[in-house]
Amino acid sequence: MILIVVWDGLRPDMITPENTPYLHATAQRGVFSRASHAAFPTATRINAASLSTGCYPGQHGIVDNELYIPEIDPARATSCADWEALQRLANQEGGRLLTATTLGEALRDAGRRLACVGSGSPGTTYLTNPTVTGPVVNWAVAWPAGLQARITQLYGAMLPATSSSLERTSFVLRVLGDIVLPEYHPDVIVAWLTEPDHAQHAHGLGSPEALEVLHVLDAMLQRLVGALEEVAPRHALDCFLISDHGFSTIAETVDVDGALAEAGLREAPGSAQPEPGTPGLGDIVRSSNSLYLNGPGRDRLPDVVEFLQRQPWIGAVLVRDDLCPALPGSMPQSASFGYHRRSAEVMYANHWWDGANAHGTPGSIAKEPPMAATHGSASPYDVNNTLIAWGPAFKQGVISNAPCGIVDIAPTILRLLGIPPAPSMQGRVLEELLRDGPDPARLSVTESVREALFMTPEGLRRQIASYSAVAGHTYLDQITLTPPR
Repeated sequence: MILIVVWDGLRPDMITPENTPYLHATAQRGVFSRASHAAFPTATRINAASLSTGCYPGQHGIVDNELYIPEIDPARATSCADWEALQRLANQEGGRLLTATTLGEALRDAGRRLACVGSGSPGTTYLTNPTVTGPVVNWAVAWPAGLQARITQLYGAMLPATSSSLERTSFVLRVLGDIVLPEYHPDVIVAWLTEPDHAQHAHGLGSPEALEVLHVLDAMLQRLVGALEEVAPRHALDCFLISDHGFSTIAETVDVDGALAEAGLREAPGSAQPEPGTPGLGDIVRSSNSLYLNGPGRDRLPDVVEFLQRQPWIGAVLVRDDLCPALPGSMPQSASFGYHRRSAEVMYANHWWDGANAHGTPGSIAKEPPMAATHGSASPYDVNNTLIAWGPAFKQGVISNAPCGIVDIAPTILRLLGIPPAPSMQGRVLEELLRDGPDPARLSVTESVREALFMTPEGLRRQIASYSAVAGHTYLDQITLTPPR
């Protein structure tokens, strides 16, 4: 049996004997990958899709935490937390949400079964197995419908929207033990736990509230692993503990919509119907890290790109590949592995720096209020996610500095089960983690950069994407955007 546990938003440096005694000790016994990478943008739903497909947004199609789907809402972006909206998108595109083969589908085709439980948004849980090849359980909904009826029969109801994140986590783990394991007998389990993301958003990195949540999660993990070892065939349980992204402190705030309106690029939210020929709200639709340009808004593409390049709160600007020839000096979205037919005309990431917060935790960002901390940037503090592996298939007592990432989990799981990876999978098998694999310290790692120079009225602005590569696979480490010179 293989278990993948996701602690949403866990930074590797949060794993200490004081914060997470069980996980820290487990990492010492297994393999701790110190150079693991989230997919960009470093947000939850994007990386849920990358986990379930073994590929990047440019391949699987969830290019941002929100997507602009004009058939659903022509004026604003739709959150990928809404599983029903995701299903409507799939229906519009012939029934396929993710434009790549999923881990669940590869397992099903080989006669194996994936089970997924999640205490985050229904959309996040849905993305772990959107074709429902096995049981999928969220605190609010479960698939297939018969499973939800079974849960309701046993517990009386799913949880209400007023439930806390830890209540939701306890609920889905309880369903896993009471129903999913004995009735579905999965070969692979994904347990996506929504903390410490919530506590860090609300209270900050290293805050007492976030540290307390880590203690609770650590105890839950110990109980879960112990219970699964009891029921795993021959008591053989291979485990991954990963996170979907890192985290940064919001040290400066910015009003993106207000800045766009002040620049005359779009109407201010809440304003009256614009005069004919003036910018309207539907001309530029902003999602999490994206700006979709419609109608007259498309004509303002050069102005939008120049505006973003000039802002002190911007850390990266990425233009859709097919539009780059008209904008010399622009960095294409494929530089972050994100170009897809669903992509916005322009993507951006916020400015980041190394500054520490009041609790001494480094990594700062300029972002919208009112949260204490967030993610989504091309900062190494957001890109570097957690990846720990232990069990009979893995090395013991090893720290690996070989580049790897969330896209590598699905191919590695398939290798453990003797199943070929799907052709669409862009990740690699993490051979250096396996018991008989190469020594990670002996792997050849190369570094490279990609540069884009953009001329603004204030001078030349330099954008640099930094990469590391191993075994023919390249990972985005960070993107920096320097002031004009």
